[in-house]
Amino acid sequence: MTKAPRGRPRLAPVAETVQIEGQLELVRPPAPGRLELVRDFLNTLDVDRGTDALATPEGLSAWLAAQDLLGKKAFTATARDAARARSIREDLRALARRNNGEACACMTETLEAASAASRFALSFDPDTGTSALRPTAAGLDGALGRVLAAVHVAMLDGTWCRLKACADETCLWAYYDRSKNGCSRWCGDTCLNRSKVRRFRERQAGATR
Repeated sequence: MTKAPRGRPRLAPVAETVQIEGQLELVRPPAPGRLELVRDFLNTLDVDRGTDALATPEGLSAWLAAQDLLGKKAFTATARDAARARSIREDLRALARRNNGEACACMTETLEAASAASRFALSFDPDTGTSALRPTAAGLDGALGRVLAAVHVAMLDGTWCRLKACADETCLWAYYDRSKNGCSRWCGDTCLNRSKVRRFRERQAGATR
């Protein structure tokens, strides 16, 4: 899912510098491997634009279908399903905010319950000599399990720490930090500049007291 608030793209399939409103701005590449699924899940909520792709059962069903998380099995989401998906999403966002130095307000019990409902099992590939963690549950439990499995793998291979939620409280857009030192705190130049303006105004207000 690519965010384009007010005509300003935040992400692109590859890293590139584009001209936006007369200024050069770096748009971020996707996260590696299945971690991109997690980033897309987090970005179903667009705080900047005030939209939520998982706000309704229909929206949840559409997102699951777009990500091919249900296969050919029929699934009709309910309002309770949508609320559950949103709860898991926001707990994962809290972990992504932790990756950006923010205090973590994650209810791990929610994630652990979703993991248990997914009924994970190890599958083995004799050709590659590798194993994979796969959910055996059907429907929403299995679909959310695939998201959680991608998080688990990323935590093991060291890529998870670079999936972050933008430090701008009015944004919180998820992005993959590919900077050399892994210290990028904003999803793009728009939020970085907004933060600079905010800090400048705070200093000015403090100086006049």
